[in-house]
Amino acid sequence: MIDRQFIGEGIVGELAGKTLTMIQSPLISFDDFTTAYPEGVVLSRDTGFSRSYGQIPYVGYDDPDNAPFLFRGNPDRRLSPKERVAAVTIGGVDIAFPFTVLERERVVSYADGEAVVFFKPGTLSALDKRRIDDSRDVGATGIFDARLDGRKLTFRPDGDRFVDNETGTVWNILGQAIDGHLAGSQLTDIVHGNHFWFAWGVFKPDSLIYRGLS
Repeated sequence: MIDRQFIGEGIVGELAGKTLTMIQSPLISFDDFTTAYPEGVVLSRDTGFSRSYGQIPYVGYDDPDNAPFLFRGNPDRRLSPKERVAAVTIGGVDIAFPFTVLERERVVSYADGEAVVFFKPGTLSALDKRRIDDSRDVGATGIFDARLDGRKLTFRPDGDRFVDNETGTVWNILGQAIDGHLAGSQLTDIVHGNHFWFAWGVFKPDSLIYRGLS
């Protein structure tokens, strides 16, 4: 089968028209990963090949002033093609949350408060400088069901973490309650992607764009 990688839809072969089930795969900093999962497994760089895995071949790919490499479509002009977006489908509605807006607001309540978007700075771009550890900070996102055990929670940013207004519990970018009354609880992930706008816009042309509170 040949499929559209972006949305997992089969286009040629026996399973054409079928769609793979998307799973959550957040892009977060290694520090956040090791803090949340101290026993987590990390892929080894000892692969038998001489490639430097800390360097990239596409320097500056995410520069907003550069056109998308090998893209031949007509970009949706509502946002810059290289704008990073947290993109999600909720209740059959496609929506994109621009990182530039999320960086300013840090927490966004959506769908009548039933979903919440978190943004945390501290994750480096893998497409900026030759060495990734010299790259700029683009941040990380998480999107979650704001309901826990039938109770709707509301959130506010607090430093590089998040606090719910109902219990004062502290949450991390992965939706884990790490301190307070609800410590040990986990918000339910809403599967989303961190994409460039030009890619999401091509496959989801009817997407709404979150413009912020102001």
